[in-house]
Amino acid sequence: MYNSVGARMDFETAVEMFASAYNKSPEWVKQQFRPTQSRLRLEQACSTTTTQINFPVIINQGTPFNTEVRLNLQDIFVPTHVGIRFGNPTGATDASFKMFSYLNPFVFNVAMQAYYNGTLSTLVNNVQYVNKWPVDWHYDSPETQQTAVAGAGSPVDEYNGSESGKVAMQPYVTLNGQQNIQVSINLPVAPTAVTANSRIILLYDGILFQNATVVS
Repeated sequence: MYNSVGARMDFETAVEMFASAYNKSPEWVKQQFRPTQSRLRLEQACSTTTTQINFPVIINQGTPFNTEVRLNLQDIFVPTHVGIRFGNPTGATDASFKMFSYLNPFVFNVAMQAYYNGTLSTLVNNVQYVNKWPVDWHYDSPETQQTAVAGAGSPVDEYNGSESGKVAMQPYVTLNGQQNIQVSINLPVAPTAVTANSRIILLYDGILFQNATVVS
């Protein structure tokens, strides 16, 4: 994803931002909340019936897929990178499917390209922090691609879990488990067809502050 120097800079910036917001010293924050690199993974089923895909962020919102990683009520998360990928599980509880940084034509319906004309938005307590972030920024067509139905003689897609389809986020946004967080992808038009069971996957990589809120 990036080198250790960049990772450390992101870590220190997130800690300083947290410390400033809560009027504490960076060292106190590190000792009290054990900040670590982590990931939120939010998933929604692909559909032909909606132009707005809403991604619940908090663990107690609805029923997450078993492969999702939501934000706990007592935690705070500062995303430093955003990723958008697609998956094609066999069903609602499949946990063996891989993620794709582009819509492989041997796996997904071509009409799903409509997702790349969408934009991402993020509101926290009704304040818009991310506005019209292009989904197209996350289109990552690998140099090595599947060239036929999976099997002997056909390569698999090149894929790097820490890089493929990822974009650095600036400025940072603080996601608090006690806040009203609304994350959505908005499309100009819904895809006319989608692959059965397919999902769009939103990834937030960043710094997790554990037990940093007061759960009400």
